[in-house]
Amino acid sequence: MKNNPLILGHRGYRKKFPENTMLAFAKAYKYGADGIECDVQKTKDGQYIIFHDDELSRITGRKGNVADTTYKIIKKLDAGKGERIPHIDEFLDSLPCDKFINIELKEETLTPADSEAIIVMLEKRSLKDNILISSFLHPLLPLFKKSGYKTGLLFEEEFFDRGIKQALLSVMRHRPWSVNLPVKRLTGDSLNFRMKLFLRIMKLFNVKIIYWTVNTEEQFNEVAPYAHTIITDNVELMVKLQKSRLNEQGVR
Repeated sequence: MKNNPLILGHRGYRKKFPENTMLAFAKAYKYGADGIECDVQKTKDGQYIIFHDDELSRITGRKGNVADTTYKIIKKLDAGKGERIPHIDEFLDSLPCDKFINIELKEETLTPADSEAIIVMLEKRSLKDNILISSFLHPLLPLFKKSGYKTGLLFEEEFFDRGIKQALLSVMRHRPWSVNLPVKRLTGDSLNFRMKLFLRIMKLFNVKIIYWTVNTEEQFNEVAPYAHTIITDNVELMVKLQKSRLNEQGVR
């Protein structure tokens, strides 16, 4: 049977709704996503929020860094169309049990010392089977793996400019459930011999491949044969392509 990847809404359904908001997550589910991807940052007073940037202005229009701003101020800001920036407690309490959730820990405000606190929050809600914890800062992940959570190593596109050796060493060191890779690096002319070798080795290690950010039909068709999961801004298009692929396979 042909592979058919899961579809995750990137920061919710951010193409049509304010990113990383409860509305964007709800709409991703409504339009057929198998789950969502989101981001966690930490405020000045040690509160965890669902927010991508380390700086507030792009989303809220208010100047300042997340790390220098208290949650009391942040919770009043407009994240778009009147939506608020969710606290991690609100977000975790909302999670459906039948969706796959990729939580990215942001390296700008989090350190390995935060991992234990976040694990406590997850354990309170018995969230494990459908949760993937990922980060570009790989030292944030070992405690999650030790605690039985799926972990994903995120790699920037530039990480592979020096070849695949460092990526392979990181995979061998951390033994993740997945590697989360930039789709632009692994399609078209960028998919060179070294990258093909990297993908083959991941398959040998039984490491899942997750691609971000897949937004076109061409990208979907290139990565669908070997992607476990696709992260997308364009939920409806990817769900449509996913269903079409399932129909071709005779799956109802």
